[in-house]
Amino acid sequence: MTQDNRILISGAGPVGSITGYYLAKHGVPVSVFDTAPLTPRDHRASTVHPTTLQMLASIGITEKIIPQGIISPIFQFRDRFDDRVVAEFDYGILSDIFDFPFALQVEQHKVINTTHEIAKEYDTFELRRPCEVIGHVQDEDGVTLKVKNQEGEIEDHRGLFLLGTDGGRSVTRKDAGIDFPGFTWPDRFVIATTEYDFGTQKGGKHHYRNYVAHPVQWCALIKVAGDDMAGLWRILLPAMDDDPSGLEIGSSEWVQKKFVECLPYEDEYKIIDINPYNVHQRVAETFHKGRVLLAGDAAHVNNPLGGMGMNGGIHDGVNLAEKLLHIWREDKSANELLAQYDRQRRPTALKYVQAQSIANKELLQETDMQQRRQRLDVLAATAEDRDRCRGYLKKSSLWTMLEEAKNIT
Repeated sequence: MTQDNRILISGAGPVGSITGYYLAKHGVPVSVFDTAPLTPRDHRASTVHPTTLQMLASIGITEKIIPQGIISPIFQFRDRFDDRVVAEFDYGILSDIFDFPFALQVEQHKVINTTHEIAKEYDTFELRRPCEVIGHVQDEDGVTLKVKNQEGEIEDHRGLFLLGTDGGRSVTRKDAGIDFPGFTWPDRFVIATTEYDFGTQKGGKHHYRNYVAHPVQWCALIKVAGDDMAGLWRILLPAMDDDPSGLEIGSSEWVQKKFVECLPYEDEYKIIDINPYNVHQRVAETFHKGRVLLAGDAAHVNNPLGGMGMNGGIHDGVNLAEKLLHIWREDKSANELLAQYDRQRRPTALKYVQAQSIANKELLQETDMQQRRQRLDVLAATAEDRDRCRGYLKKSSLWTMLEEAKNIT
């Protein structure tokens, strides 16, 4: 057993890595454990909001990831049924409060790997992979983490606190006996990627982030840089089990049909990647149980519309790291500060991350023609009114959430 006064983190995704790096940079020893030998190159999170860029700038990450992504100051809502741009939102209207008045379209694996590279400079940061966290036991003085190493041997690692950032199926959350109420959407999501440029005149002159409403087949279209910075476009599609096409959901034939249906600029597209997955909306009953803490997808999962998941998780992690640092340096009451973390992050996750992502999905998929027209008209009016537009962008970039959390004692 390793006897140490370090912080233990299960999960080396963006939340666990950034939280661990933040602590290590400020002198707190951290061990981060992950099952994957390398960072997964999945096709999910890819938007970093202005609030998150501002947060990460203070620890030297933002300047490293901006050159790896695409600066996206504007995003659009479109109505494919009427073939029109409904609303356009420009972060530039908030340049008085944001140092970075834009979203950054940068793939999740780039954020993670960049953080690991910076963190390697600190001997207080330890990344252990591949290894499997299989459980933990906490007592009055700390937490013992049980880990299966690459040889299949069980190791015990001792720390003051355990942070679970190990995803929606979190072993940490389950082992702590923390419930995860919510629901699973009846439709699955499929993300597919192509090199075709939808930003050209022929390709519809799309901005780098586009949400396209339709009563039968809505979609979201987002551009990322790709590893070679040449640019890739990702389409996000919903898929019901009773799809009338008769094709296997997520198959190349199914994706090709949906691509052409939603984006009829070519008769056929070269599809590079396809990633189907189930979509959940859940929030843990608590983010804090003794010396065990939750952040990111281990604490709350949501549909990806609006880029709330990774951003909300990073905000969890930085909030928590600040509190753990106070506990470490100033011998502050752990229970008091960690209970405050739960009060600040859990209710606001319900109010903003969950509510906004659900509202985005309901807007895009509305089937009642009168209701969808009303919703889209309200969105258009919001974009045209400066004060309402500012309010909408503050909320959708999670600025309002952060401001509200600051006032929760």
